[in-house]
Amino acid sequence: MMYFKGCPKCHGDLYAGEDIHGRYESCIQCGYLRDLGVNEDLLPAMETFVIEAPKRGRKPRKKARQAA
Repeated sequence: MMYFKGCPKCHGDLYAGEDIHGRYESCIQCGYLRDLGVNEDLLPAMETFVIEAPKRGRKPRKKARQAA
């Protein structure tokens, strides 16, 4: 779909598109891009996983040399 003189930046022509991340509008003249939303049907089912990092042990400190 085209929107003539619809760009808020340069008043150029916008066209609407859709990809895996959702719907968007983009300006033909200046490249302005605006996200319109996410299409939930295109996204895979997401789950959250918590992975605990191993705890690091303390390194032994080097002994300071005594001044002679």
